[in-house]
Amino acid sequence: MKITDENEEGMELEEEEEGEKSQHFGVKITKILIFYLIIGFLSWNFFNFMFNSRYCNIEEVVIKGNDYLNKDEIFSKSQIKLGENIFKLDLKKPIDSLTQEPWIKELEIKRIIPNKIIISLKEREAAAIVYINEEYFILSKEGMVLSKIDKPEGLSIPLISGLKVSEVKIGETIKEPEFRIALEIINSANIILPREFYKVKIFALDDFLLFNIDDTLKVRVNKPEEIINKGNLLREALGKIDKEKLAVEYIDMRFKDSVIIKVKN
Repeated sequence: MKITDENEEGMELEEEEEGEKSQHFGVKITKILIFYLIIGFLSWNFFNFMFNSRYCNIEEVVIKGNDYLNKDEIFSKSQIKLGENIFKLDLKKPIDSLTQEPWIKELEIKRIIPNKIIISLKEREAAAIVYINEEYFILSKEGMVLSKIDKPEGLSIPLISGLKVSEVKIGETIKEPEFRIALEIINSANIILPREFYKVKIFALDDFLLFNIDDTLKVRVNKPEEIINKGNLLREALGKIDKEKLAVEYIDMRFKDSVIIKVKN
């Protein structure tokens, strides 16, 4: 007769259960590893295809938001090459290159999979043409020199002369206060008489001469506020000149509470 200890039977059952659990865990781990190996293999092949396939070569560069700059110029400065793989393109390079252009104020470049690049930009606004050292430059209202031009013809922005600057560099900002005062003066004059004045000459920090479109009328002022405050007096002076057919050298607004008509001798 065989006598079996109940405790021994219990221990044997526990050992069998632990063995089954261990075996099940091992199978589970193996399946997980195989799954990730398959995913890794597929991912490697996918990215290898994307980085080397002609399907992802850049075929089109779309440029948005340009007004002054032409698209060919922007594309050239971006240094983006058609036919280059879109994933191999380092966007930092065209961004760094284009942000060197003074006309560009804001810039965004996006990849559109599989083969398109979109360049979206916002240009600075041209506020004035400045004549310095016998050359013409386009400036923003902040005084940044945007570009150099041959002649100011065809641009409907003010022309400013007489600014004393020794050297002008594209992309740098002119800090002389006379520029901003001159710009404010001509803008103020065009509020009182819309589209009447186009040019201002700087004599000193408190002495400016305005010219109308055909150079038949000149107005001398010392600060922008004078034009706004004496708007009605200026209109009265212009009415008197027209009515009496006066030959006028210029209208002087530099004196307090008055406008003087300086008649030609």
